[in-house]
Amino acid sequence: MSVHVMTGGTRQSSLARPREEIHGLGGSALLALSSTAHPVLYVRTEGRLVPVVVVEDAFGHRWFIWGRTGSAHISQTARAATALCGHRQNTRSRVNPVPARRSSLRGAA
Repeated sequence: MSVHVMTGGTRQSSLARPREEIHGLGGSALLALSSTAHPVLYVRTEGRLVPVVVVEDAFGHRWFIWGRTGSAHISQTARAATALCGHRQNTRSRVNPVPARRSSLRGAA
């Protein structure tokens, strides 16, 4: 079994992608310690600074992690940037289905 070791350059390039996404969303992000093996992306959100790092799990999968519970696979750069900027992802419609259902029932009665 081969073991892949992440280098600082790999982490730096992985963190550069969400930094650009965050800037595109109007957020503020700074990549610090980029010349070391452990770069950190700092994101300013809601008046505080949130550090983001890239880690590799035992299976070789790479993840962005931040805060106490924030994480996203590195393939989900846009999702990570959206979450870090404090934007809610639209996972369901904002249309309230109850009034529409009630009006259709009135016509049936």
